Amino acid sequence: MNAYAISLSKYVNTGIFVLFTLLSYIGFFVQEKKLSRAVEIFQRLLLAGFLVNTNMTIAYFVRGAVGRKLVLICAMEILFLLSFMVLYRIVHEMANMYLFNNICMLLSVGFVTISRIAFYGSATEGRGNEPIKQFVMASAGLMIMLIIPFFRKIFDAMRHLGIVFAILGIVPLAGVFLLSKATNGALITYTLAGFTFQPSEFVKILFILMLAAMLSGEVTLHKAMMVSVIAMIHVGILILSRDLGSALIFFIVYLMTLFLASGRWSVFFGGVFLGSTGAVVCALLFPHVMERVTIWKDPFAVAGDGGYQIIHSLFAISYGGLWGTGLTQGMPTDIPLVETDFIFSAITEEFGLIFSVCLLVLCLNCFIRILMLSASYSNRFFQLFTYGAGICYIFQTFLTVGGETKFIPLTGVTLPLVSYGGSSILSTLCMLGMVEMVYILHEERTAGFMERYEQEQQLLAAGGGEGFSGQGEAGFSVSPLPGGESLSENTYGRDFDPYGSSQWENGGFGPQTDADHSAADSAEMENFPENGVSEEGIFEEYNPLQGGQDISGNKGKTDQFGFYHPDGMNK
Repeated sequence: MNAYAISLSKYVNTGIFVLFTLLSYIGFFVQEKKLSRAVEIFQRLLLAGFLVNTNMTIAYFVRGAVGRKLVLICAMEILFLLSFMVLYRIVHEMANMYLFNNICMLLSVGFVTISRIAFYGSATEGRGNEPIKQFVMASAGLMIMLIIPFFRKIFDAMRHLGIVFAILGIVPLAGVFLLSKATNGALITYTLAGFTFQPSEFVKILFILMLAAMLSGEVTLHKAMMVSVIAMIHVGILILSRDLGSALIFFIVYLMTLFLASGRWSVFFGGVFLGSTGAVVCALLFPHVMERVTIWKDPFAVAGDGGYQIIHSLFAISYGGLWGTGLTQGMPTDIPLVETDFIFSAITEEFGLIFSVCLLVLCLNCFIRILMLSASYSNRFFQLFTYGAGICYIFQTFLTVGGETKFIPLTGVTLPLVSYGGSSILSTLCMLGMVEMVYILHEERTAGFMERYEQEQQLLAAGGGEGFSGQGEAGFSVSPLPGGESLSENTYGRDFDPYGSSQWENGGFGPQTDADHSAADSAEMENFPENGVSEEGIFEEYNPLQGGQDISGNKGKTDQFGFYHPDGMNK
């Protein structure tokens, strides 16, 4: 009977997760609003089904007081996640709910795996409170995600605080290096009032903000050098603290953000060379780095002296097969620090390779969504922050999974949203909450632009395209509105050109006749920007009415990757 229950459970788990992942990708192609909402609701139901099936399977084998405790935790997780998903949709109607649903599903996988490790097996002592702690920290993080978008109106002003973010990031890192006690050979944590947290997890957000703020304008050589020095201070402190995994994440985020901001391949290849040289130097200076390289090359040669973790990780991954052993049927607790550093191996052993591949594909879906959001923004600060957050998320995922599968040496970083760890889960949710905040702000600005654009179209239609009188600053006739303001000035402000810059090229003037007006009207949608948001918001940098010329400087500022460069380097 137990064998049938386990088999049924693992097939149901895999089916639910595969379907959820497929829906996440189908969401890329769903444009109709009602159908998109239906897909979102179906994903929530799948999430609830996954939590019920997995937790009940574990409770069936645990039973007793621990089993009842697990059932209670399961009920709390389902109630909180589902109600919070609905609440987030109601409070932030313009949020990217596919990304939010993915976040909740990844949290659910972590909840289940940590509960299984804590409540069933030969090494559960001292782990009984881990599922509750993880749930509390995730709940706090989701509440922060809910609150963050309410501060979106001040986010654009943060582009001027690059140096402030740099100082706020360097100070806690230096404090950890000087004051903290070593944890597994690294100086990475503070302990205050009984709570232990890792400042580098939160400094990542400040670091990305610093890069986005300082690189959002013109990327001169002087500015690039300044940003590089500040970034190397961050990385250098982390290296001295022996937190090499975090140091690598910071360096890659810096390199890729500077590469995007400058658009120069020389920056990318120069950074790769610098990083490779730094890795060799660290291997020579720090014995434990060389030890990890030795373990990576042949863990079986040092099985009793450092290779134990990776060997059991490889055994666990291979033992599970395609469908996994089933919940409670594996031996994940044989791997030291499995809930933090090797949780992907535990998932693969009991859920199977199909499930774990879908888990990685779902992580990739989050990255693709973040990258697509970044590419859609013409506001440079928005673009760089979102891009940096995406790189930080996916590269940390790569480091974790690559280390557990022996693709790269172990780095000791956690799998975002899945591994056990309060600092990791809080910082990741804060970072992704800010990504959602930027998206909501962008959508609001675009909606406001569309509304004003439609108002002008209605006014133009009501006037029949006739009755233009008076001379605008550039010499074309416009109809005065009440108060003596021109139509475009009244509706958009003085920086908006309703007919597009093409009317002004080569010293040309605006429409003078009814035919000209008709041609201009038909061209309006062609000149309508893709996202309606410029470098400073709604066309604040664009004023073609001065001297009858297009002085915006926006023409030809898109690089070979399709990203907008308001004041970037000349390629």
